[in-house]
Amino acid sequence: MEDRPEFLSSSARGLSLSGLVLFGLYGSIVLGSLFPMQLMLPAWQLKVGATLINASPFPLIGLGLMHLAADLNPDDKLLTNRHNFVARLAVAVSLGFLLLVPLMSLAAVMQQRQRVNDQFTLTRRAESNLQALTQVVSSSRSTDELRDRLIALNGPVIDEANAVKPLATLKAELNDLLQKAAAQVARKSQRLPTIKPWSLLPELLRNAFACLVLAIGFAGLGFRSNSAFPVLAELQLGLEQQKNRMMSSLWGAKPGDPYLEKLMEQAEAQDEQDPPAPTLH
Repeated sequence: MEDRPEFLSSSARGLSLSGLVLFGLYGSIVLGSLFPMQLMLPAWQLKVGATLINASPFPLIGLGLMHLAADLNPDDKLLTNRHNFVARLAVAVSLGFLLLVPLMSLAAVMQQRQRVNDQFTLTRRAESNLQALTQVVSSSRSTDELRDRLIALNGPVIDEANAVKPLATLKAELNDLLQKAAAQVARKSQRLPTIKPWSLLPELLRNAFACLVLAIGFAGLGFRSNSAFPVLAELQLGLEQQKNRMMSSLWGAKPGDPYLEKLMEQAEAQDEQDPPAPTLH
């Protein structure tokens, strides 16, 4: 029995260290996704956002281990300071995941629009190049002039076998080739995709749900400065108190949730006793 406190202290230190390892692992994964850094590129924004979501179990488990370590050995100031720090940081992380929902949604819409615009630009460029080549073929007065002008525009190459053909025959063959290419470009132009934000709805809903769940998880383990309850419990308590005040004023209803009633009693007792609020380092 005498060795039990020492065992608890050693176990608490080990849990706290495991939490730090998970935080470091998460940081290395996120840091690796940042490079090459392209802040204004929607694809980069979506990649970083996906990394933040997919690797989020590491810091969430690490935060839980920090809480457990502080509860196992509350007299260890090092563990308490670590716990207070990460608990305060969890509040900012929770808000960050909520902010990630509109940011990733906007990036997904912008990426779809960019892809459509890129394909449209490529098609219009191909049409412009074909028009320029057609004009070169019709305006050239000799085979040598035609060959040099086509080379300058990265057009069809006239080899030695075709160079001996009459200019009219050569122009007719080139015009036929350019017409076939123009027809192919026209078919691709008709099949160009349009911007359809609603097609992104499944992905957007999946990301929003994941961010909401993570925000709730970190809020349930995060503490504000000088607060005795997690942020999530504070929100529940505030909503329940507001609900009970409204119901009492209208119908005289009583609170119905034992857990929230207990929290309200603890909060009222804490206000009456006025103990020093815990300081988060």
